[in-house]
Parts: sequence; C-alpha cells; structure tokens
Amino acid sequence: MKSSSNPFNPSQKTATKHAEYVIDLARKLADGKRPGILATVDEYGMPHMRWMATLSLQDWPLLYTITSPASRKIEHITKHPQVSWMFSNEEMNVIVNIRGKARIADDPAKMQRVWKMLEDKSKAYFLSIATDGLGYAVIETEIEDIDCIVPKYDIKFQAHSADLSPSLRGPGE
Repeated sequence: MKSSSNPFNPSQKTATKHAEYVIDLARKLADGKRPGILATVDEYGMPHMRWMATLSLQDWPLLYTITSPASRKIEHITKHPQVSWMFSNEEMNVIVNIRGKARIADDPAKMQRVWKMLEDKSKAYFLSIATDGLGYAVIETEIEDIDCIVPKYDIKFQAHSADLSPSLRGPGE
C-alpha cells in the first residue's frame, strides 16, 4: 500500500498542507485580539495557568506578551522555560495549543520594540500599579509545536518546529 493512500501515514504533501493550516489558524487565534492561557511550571513541578491578553505574533515563530516584572511567571519561566499556550475561537469549538521555550527579554531595545508591536494593552492591568524601571517585562516564547483540535469532530492536526520554517511565514515577513 502506498503511503499516500494510508490515512495513518499521510504523504509529505498532505502533511505540509496540514501544517500550513495549523500555523495559519494559530496565527489567527493568537493575534492579540483575544486572550490566551499561558501555562508555566513552578519550582515544585506544579502547573500554573493564567489568562494573557496582550500578545503579538508579528515576529513569527515568536510569541510575545508582557507581564508585571514582579509576576511569579517570571520566576517559573526562568527555572522551567518550557511553556504551553492555549487559544480558541469565540465558539470554543476550535482549540490551538502552542508549546515552546520561553525566556524573559532583558534587552531594552527589544522590550521597547515589543511594546510598540502590542496593539491592545488595555487588559495589562498591572500597568496601573506604580513600579520602578520600565514597569513591564517581556515574555518571548519560541514556538516549537502547535496542535489544532476540533473536539466536536475529533479532528487533530499538528505542526512541529520543522514546519515553522520561514517558507510558512505570512506575507511580508
């Protein structure tokens, strides 16, 4: 049996199409116009999840968000950089999970560039609390894997780090 006719072993062309679809969907759902859920791991190995509303995928395959410099997630990411993000459409019938390695940006020029990229900072409530310094920290996630799930139809697609190459980037990037 040819691999292209076996539904459990899709052809390279089919796999590439699936990866392109998943990447496009991830970019649409993590576009900064809707919140996502960020999961980190603490020093005891316990997961922590929180809504994050200020996002940018402008530097694909990097995802940026801002947070309070005093946030516990900063410490979590410093010790355990593997993170997971979850996004959904408004109907919550399409779920995208993004996994990758996060780091805290410490270059002031990069931090200012990311600040300018972020379209909507209205949900960054920590900004109203007076702090020393810039008042925000930048979390940069280098995307390694993406899963797309449509639970109602038990449909699952994946894109892996090799699929996130520049050839699959959006127009003008």
